[in-house]
Amino acid sequence: MSTVDRVQGLLVADMLRGSLAPGSWIRQDELADRFGTSKIPVREALQRLAAMGLVRFEPNRGAVVPELTAADAEENYALRLAMEPRLLQQAMPNLSIVDLAEAELALSDEGSLTEANWRFHRALYRASGWQRGLAMVEILNAAVAPYVLLYTQGLDGARHSDAEHLALLEACRAGDAPSAIELLHHHLTAASTALISYLDQTTNPDRPTSKDDTR
Repeated sequence: MSTVDRVQGLLVADMLRGSLAPGSWIRQDELADRFGTSKIPVREALQRLAAMGLVRFEPNRGAVVPELTAADAEENYALRLAMEPRLLQQAMPNLSIVDLAEAELALSDEGSLTEANWRFHRALYRASGWQRGLAMVEILNAAVAPYVLLYTQGLDGARHSDAEHLALLEACRAGDAPSAIELLHHHLTAASTALISYLDQTTNPDRPTSKDDTR
């Protein structure tokens, strides 16, 4: 693993923990000191993350964590909906007792909510054997970490999310792939719909709501 790869991995881990808040500026010199490296690999790692949409470079100001927007929520969750049910379907026949135990343990984790959320989903997808898919989904989960916090803590979605996680885990334990995939689809769609609606109204408070607005 190169120094740039290591720094990139550490930054993604920070995002999965929810340590980098939307709108916060990223100090490259502080990261270089923290990671024990020069600013060159830090900048290269940040440029990689910028290409993935996880950070944004502002002229003459440096890198910043993007603010939450309805458009980004829609894109990120659409991509998760396209990829994660397929990963779960691929993993279902190969899920082991260890995978299921790790998923259950993540649900009782009292640490970072967003990191535990990713560990839960990763435990259910890992048996797919699709390493590129897992890497792509990890980036998506890093991107949605602040949205997960908003949904669970700001929009009171924690109770629903917890119940959906438990139902998904039970379907996986039972080997019921159709139910598990349907539950995962509902889980992601419910969060996406609530977030997009809230962020739309926050950004455009004068926009009228409609029952026909299917977003």
